[in-house]
Amino acid sequence: MKACHPDLSGNDPETTNFCMFINEVYGVLSDPVQRMVYDEIHGYALTAMNPFMDDSAPRDHVFVDEFSCIGCKNCANVACDVFRIEEDFGRARVHSQFGNPELVQEAIDSCPVDCIHWTSAAQLSLLEDEMRRVERVNVALMLSGMGSASTDVFRMASSRWEKRQAKVLEQAKVRMMQQKDADKTDSYWTNLWGKPKQYKKSEEEVKERAKRAAAAARRWREYSRRGVDKAPTGKLPDPLSNSSKHN
Repeated sequence: MKACHPDLSGNDPETTNFCMFINEVYGVLSDPVQRMVYDEIHGYALTAMNPFMDDSAPRDHVFVDEFSCIGCKNCANVACDVFRIEEDFGRARVHSQFGNPELVQEAIDSCPVDCIHWTSAAQLSLLEDEMRRVERVNVALMLSGMGSASTDVFRMASSRWEKRQAKVLEQAKVRMMQQKDADKTDSYWTNLWGKPKQYKKSEEEVKERAKRAAAAARRWREYSRRGVDKAPTGKLPDPLSNSSKHN
């Protein structure tokens, strides 16, 4: 945070926005209730269910599978307030979840490669995280045969969730075996990080926090694409010497 403080970065907007984003992440992970929701979405809670296996959550968020997108720009023309063409790879990307649902559905129905999907907020958070990790090529190279469109991002995101969950279960099992006081084992099987005493899992609250997680995942993908998640290259000012202070 010190390295990218606005006072030391020349008021660079990207740096300032990144600092604000880090503060938001800290706020989520340090709050027991928000941490609980985050853990359940991303497979770090023992009571969690794979979002791709959960049919009860409403699918009211839209996602573009950029591996399958051919950059035809149809969706951006139909619902320009929701879809834009990503500049590095020439593929469509969702930039807002607050567009006209009817126009979004029209874009889905008219997509020539069926790469636009309705998802739940929890699914979207995992999908955005997965899209950030995998290398892609420009759509022009893909269409010329130099890239592959066969990557199944849904399967990859679901598989990563299952691996996380398996690791959490194994960690909980080991900790339980090491726990000498039998009365305290519940904390490990209820939630790996402990169970907040006043956690109330209201449906509206969970939906709202899931939406925030999905939005944060998309912003993090944008930061990663621009490289601003990497360590700053600028040199911080040297501290003043004692002689300089006296002068």
